[in-house]
Amino acid sequence: MRLNSFQLKIFAMILMVLDHISTYIPNMPFWFNMVGRIVAPIFFFLIVEGFFHTRDRKKYAFRLFSWALVMFLGTNVVIRIFIREYQIHNNIFLSLGMSVLLMSVIELSRKNKENKKLYILGIVGLIVIGILSIFTEAGIYGLVMTLIFYFLRDNKSKMTIIYVIVSLLLTVGMGFTAVIEIPDYSIRNLLLDDVQWMMVFAFPFFFMYNGKRGLNTKFTKYLFYIFYPLHIWIIYIVGFYIVGK
Repeated sequence: MRLNSFQLKIFAMILMVLDHISTYIPNMPFWFNMVGRIVAPIFFFLIVEGFFHTRDRKKYAFRLFSWALVMFLGTNVVIRIFIREYQIHNNIFLSLGMSVLLMSVIELSRKNKENKKLYILGIVGLIVIGILSIFTEAGIYGLVMTLIFYFLRDNKSKMTIIYVIVSLLLTVGMGFTAVIEIPDYSIRNLLLDDVQWMMVFAFPFFFMYNGKRGLNTKFTKYLFYIFYPLHIWIIYIVGFYIVGK
């Protein structure tokens, strides 16, 4: 089965809802969180594809950062109307925006290799953007996925192999850090308490992608931008009142 960009986004959005239901509403099925791990890789894969297909990369980045601001302000206004204290740290727009910014600087550096000043400035910019990206929601995972999908875009088989290997190494690395901090941390904790390793199962969808945009209207263009913050706010508020805090 082959899927276009719009169809992949809809599929990822459905899993994203399950993941956030599991995050903010108690006693939800464990597998909601597990399948949610493949959402971010799909969106980072599509953001790289979008970077190469968009007519205006500046507008692309501006739109993502604008909605990151909407998410931040909305959370601090909308949620505070219902709840004085909240624990929402989601803002994937910021991570995706940093991803586009990173790729833009890479492109600029590659085109100006002969201009030493611009090239060095680009390298410094990449380091700064990379470090800042780690502090967004997607963290180091988002940074690494962006680089893998960008540099290996033309060889999907190689891209997938590297993606799976690096994803597992990152998960094991995080688990090793947990072992140091938590003496009784076990393999079971790594597999069941932190299911980030499930992100490796996003790879079949890279091959399903047919390279086409799919349904393209004003509505579909902004569907994800509106849906993402709205569904998180609703789920969080529902979960808050279910718990009864």
